[in-house]
Amino acid sequence: MKKLTLFIILIVCTLGESLATHIRAGEITAKRIGCSGREYEFTLTAYRDTGSDILFGNGEFKFGDGESIMLNPDGFSRKEIIDDEIELVEFKIKHNYNSDGNYVVSYVEDFRNVGIINMSNSGSVSFYVETLIRIDPFFGCNDTPIFLIPPVDKGAVGVLFYHNPGAFDINGDSIAFKMVTPQSREGVNVPNFRSPEVAAGGQNSQQTNPATLTLDEVLGDLIWDAPGMKGEFNIAFIAEEWRKIAGEWRFLGSVTRDMQIIVDETENDPPELEIPLDTCIEAGTLLEAEIIATDPNPESLVKIEGFGGPFVLSPPAVLTPESDDFFESPTVSNFSWQTDCSHIREDPYLVRFKATDNGSGLRLTAFETWSVTVVPPSPKNVVAESKPQRSIEVSWDEYNCGDAEVIQVYRRVDSFEFEPENCEIGIPENGGYELIGAIPVGQNTFLDDNAGQGLDFGATYCYRLVAIFELPKGGVSYASEEVCQKVAATGPVVTNVTVDETSSENGEITVSWLPPLDIDTEIYPAPYKYQILRSNGGELEPVAVVEDDTTFTDTGLNTISESYNYQLELYLLNDEVNEENLIEISANASSVRLSSVGLFESIELSWEASVPWSNTNQDFPYHYIYRNKVNSNPDEMILIDSVDVTQNGFQYLDSGQFNNQNLSNDEEYCYYVTTSGGYGNEDIFEPLLNDSQILCARPDDQIDPCPPFDVGFQLDSPDKCLEFLADKDCEFNQFQNELFWEADLADSCDSQISYYEIFFQNDLESEFELIGTTRDDFFIHDDLTEFAGCYKIRAVDQSENRSDFSETFCKENCPNLEFPNVFTPNGDTKNDFFTPFYQRPNEPGSIALERCPRFLEKIEFKVFNRYGKQVYAYESGGENSLYINWDGTNFSGDPLPSATYFYEVIATFDMLRPDNKQRKYKGYVQIIR
Repeated sequence: MKKLTLFIILIVCTLGESLATHIRAGEITAKRIGCSGREYEFTLTAYRDTGSDILFGNGEFKFGDGESIMLNPDGFSRKEIIDDEIELVEFKIKHNYNSDGNYVVSYVEDFRNVGIINMSNSGSVSFYVETLIRIDPFFGCNDTPIFLIPPVDKGAVGVLFYHNPGAFDINGDSIAFKMVTPQSREGVNVPNFRSPEVAAGGQNSQQTNPATLTLDEVLGDLIWDAPGMKGEFNIAFIAEEWRKIAGEWRFLGSVTRDMQIIVDETENDPPELEIPLDTCIEAGTLLEAEIIATDPNPESLVKIEGFGGPFVLSPPAVLTPESDDFFESPTVSNFSWQTDCSHIREDPYLVRFKATDNGSGLRLTAFETWSVTVVPPSPKNVVAESKPQRSIEVSWDEYNCGDAEVIQVYRRVDSFEFEPENCEIGIPENGGYELIGAIPVGQNTFLDDNAGQGLDFGATYCYRLVAIFELPKGGVSYASEEVCQKVAATGPVVTNVTVDETSSENGEITVSWLPPLDIDTEIYPAPYKYQILRSNGGELEPVAVVEDDTTFTDTGLNTISESYNYQLELYLLNDEVNEENLIEISANASSVRLSSVGLFESIELSWEASVPWSNTNQDFPYHYIYRNKVNSNPDEMILIDSVDVTQNGFQYLDSGQFNNQNLSNDEEYCYYVTTSGGYGNEDIFEPLLNDSQILCARPDDQIDPCPPFDVGFQLDSPDKCLEFLADKDCEFNQFQNELFWEADLADSCDSQISYYEIFFQNDLESEFELIGTTRDDFFIHDDLTEFAGCYKIRAVDQSENRSDFSETFCKENCPNLEFPNVFTPNGDTKNDFFTPFYQRPNEPGSIALERCPRFLEKIEFKVFNRYGKQVYAYESGGENSLYINWDGTNFSGDPLPSATYFYEVIATFDMLRPDNKQRKYKGYVQIIR
């Protein structure tokens, strides 16, 4: 009898488990209902085993704010069979949150389906998924990503398994994927979880290494290479959502998906997919393509399905014939999508295609992903028109496609022919265009007056426009057609700033120019004279006056270390050189500056010049590279190569390719570059050729420069600091530190210093941060609210080798605090309060400014009578001012009699070093009533 009873109990328990174990996979997604409130609609999607009689929906749904509901299995919004023994069940649940914040929305239900191999006793393990939402006005309105491909998929033993969830974000945010462990409730992993490739063992599909399981963090591609045994395996992964806000990527939330892989043995082979190459398409264009599926088993039929954003947008993409039907192999499906401006986004749409065969025993699948970017159309009908004061107005048709934010205006000198390729959005990288304006999309004109300075004489200016779209979707349009307009040459036109001699003391530069070609000669008859102005990083200063000529050779220069900038002032020949007689001022033009980086058996060159003409001229695109150590005369500079800068930019790698002789790491090589350019003006000759300085460098340069020394400040003492503040008001807070140093050019160091890096630490506990670079031996650190801080500097040579840091040198603030010795609290509004000397904003001239409190943070004040008894105390903070404002009363608020009182002050100042922060003051004050 006992045996019979035990047998019956075992049968009942086994039957109960088979009926109660049913959940295979699922996830929770969220949609915000409107952006003004905090109401969400959550979609709980689950996939159950139809072999169980238990309905899905007997669990608890938590909203993450302390509220929860128990679901009713009959309350589903959708239910359908999607494959053998797999049923999709969907619930829609709405909830309103009372406040902003982060909420973990979750669902838990008993039980998972029985027999999951990579966890223990799955039939008695709860199913749990969660989703994190972040409600924050800073992030804007947001929905979670959705998954378009079911999380139950089938694989075969020994065959590479591929799956993609088809994640899509309607807001255009970026999605990142990462693997996690499935859970049975919040914070609790399922028992004895093992990753499928570990639990199933086996070899990869090539039989060369153990099986692997990987998840692509960007695309979401899940690859198991390859299942080692049949059975059911569960995994979980998180799809994180990120949005770029104010230039930084911000985490918006995440969805955890629990999925199941069903592996069986089969002789079947998976089908193969052929899809188009990744592409871009202009919004408003019809996109059509053929998708081909082929099955290696002649008797198998195959069907093609499509997933991804285009299929859920409006108007949606269409795949014909419909994907429910199987067809003979090979089969072709036609993809068609009529795009419009609402589809524009920076990230591509990832269109997932799935081919499934109907092979006997186990159906196998193949996935392929097609990347499609919907690009905004370019601005249309752009026009450039000359305006007074050497300006050009650019106008275009109103841009009304999608959520465009601004129209960017780009400019260059001289025309640049460019026809965008399929996915070549924006402005070409080496086209020589400069961004000069970003105009709100509702505006369709832009006046280019070169920031109020007027455009350069004789130059032909060419413009292209690009539309930029709002984040989070973003998007950059194709470039508009180019329009050009010439500026009259009513002033001198600089044509050359070329280095003739490279030397630290005797360098030479030739400056050449054309006279004003379009000047009104009746008002300003030739001949002319020109004052030459020059700078090497500072202010322009006169260096010479040239009469009735258009060439000047500047001598005595340091062309090894310095780049020089020139400008011309135009005068009539017989006029005095002064402001009254000045006719016009030319554009600035600099010499060509060549720099290098030493690499193994090679040297990388780069060069730059700030000039009013274009050095990316398509008619003369080549810049020329000269080098020594080429022939029998090792010092002779020989042309070794040229660079098409319109294709490759202003850089060149010399690895000895021109004569197939590698550079020696033990040799020093010297170079100069000749640039080529033009104004795009038929009246100005081309090409304009200019030479850089000669630069010598060594491959694989490992010699560091020496650190700077004798570093100091302009205001290097408390007395100088207070002297500087002596005429500043008491609230002054606009400080700067001017640093200077000496360069160490010892033979043991690299003397070819390119620039210096300046590091700053605003308090002794913080890290040093790079705040700027300079080629000079001084640096001004401005926009400071105080003097205090520490600095260190290091030198960087032409090969980007860095010296050790200089000694750390620090500057303190210069505190100041003074008190009067008498006050008269008699209610006449004059001298009624005891306070540090302080000039209030409405009392200019009331005190000498050198008596102002400086850098005061806190004050503690005590008053004693002549017998030593404390009669009053005060401490700043909260509503209490730093300036005491004692009215001569005692602790009880009663007026103290006229007498002499003694005070003690402990003042805390804003100082760099803790030992300097506090100072004690003692004195007396007389109350007169």
